[in-house]
Amino acid sequence: MLTVRWKNVIKVAVLCLAVSLLSFILGARVAKSPFYVSGKHLKETTFFGNEQEAAGEADDLEKLKPVADVMKIIKTKYVKDVSDSSLVEGAIKGMVQSLKDPYSVYMSPAEFEDFMISVNGSFEGVGISLGSDEKTGAVIVIAPIDGTPAQKAGILPKDRIIRVNDVSMEGKSVDDAVKLLRGPKGTKVTLYIERPGMKNLLKFDLVRDNIKLKTVAHEMLDKNIGYIKITSFDSYTSGEFDSAIADLKKKGMKGLILDLRNNPGGSLYESVRVADRILGEGLVVYTEDRNKHRLEEYYSDESKLSIPLVVLVNENSASASEILAGTIQDHKAGILVGTKTFGKGSVQELEPFENGAGLKITIARYFMPSGRSIDGVGIQPNVKAELNKGLNPLSVPKEQDNQLAKAMEVLRASITAGR
Repeated sequence: MLTVRWKNVIKVAVLCLAVSLLSFILGARVAKSPFYVSGKHLKETTFFGNEQEAAGEADDLEKLKPVADVMKIIKTKYVKDVSDSSLVEGAIKGMVQSLKDPYSVYMSPAEFEDFMISVNGSFEGVGISLGSDEKTGAVIVIAPIDGTPAQKAGILPKDRIIRVNDVSMEGKSVDDAVKLLRGPKGTKVTLYIERPGMKNLLKFDLVRDNIKLKTVAHEMLDKNIGYIKITSFDSYTSGEFDSAIADLKKKGMKGLILDLRNNPGGSLYESVRVADRILGEGLVVYTEDRNKHRLEEYYSDESKLSIPLVVLVNENSASASEILAGTIQDHKAGILVGTKTFGKGSVQELEPFENGAGLKITIARYFMPSGRSIDGVGIQPNVKAELNKGLNPLSVPKEQDNQLAKAMEVLRASITAGR
């Protein structure tokens, strides 16, 4: 069982959130910011008297006077009309950008809503991954998500979306289509689709449902070697991992390849929970604030995977995936194969506001069991294996995947050696 210890703090919540490598997933506009781990800060509570609070607030307001002055000048003299909300949002974003931290970001209500959908690993919609045609810019279906209303209705890859209800998609963006197709579970939406090779438009009447995004895929590569790929860590990942392990063991798995390549991160808790399934008893990861005060320690129990393990990593393995890979390496519970990881070792807090906006701000760094920080450094694999030139790391045919072939070679040697 996973154990968490706090150092002189009050636990609020901890998140560690992924940024998808897909362009868009229906129901969630995917962020295009750098990979990150995020967490809800565990705050030490301090109480001040009313007079001290009032004095502090007055001082803060005085410091904000130049901002109000600039806003007033723009409102009265600028050549175009500007809304108060756009000026306030611009001022806040500028304040956060002054930190020069790519992982600290202010999000508008719409941006924050989309962001939280990617955090939760589920959304309400019809279940289509969308993209745009490179030549025409038309909104097209990349793929329907298995088990969703879109997939069950027969929507196919490369279908072009012509209309959503009565709204034409002519000149519309993928983001526009996402907003039209997203909606509460049980509500209806009608899609008009143009399919290659068919003259007439196809009409699909769909009922929106809760869509869960799968982050774990698995298969047997041969009679002994199991393979699990984790694309990111959301609230369902550890459960999916458990199911994959159980299925692979039934099929005779004697060794496992865990593929974390191109995994940009995700839920810190879920990353640690997966580590708990793999490691024996011990420290998984800990976090420190700017004063080097230890905030949290995560521990795994004595149960472990107990079969040879190889972990595939590359330059796009970041954040929560680096926590998992790094702690496996520190515990000598598996062999890392591939290239140096991204090097994202900071922790962000999510702060929602009453108007629906949100702030993501860096509040801590995390450290491996050995005490090393991988922030800006990354993790060096035990066995280096560069992907062959000319191959796209985001889409490698299995038969051409020399990194996977190397992982299988290393794993077979471990199985033979009985370790």
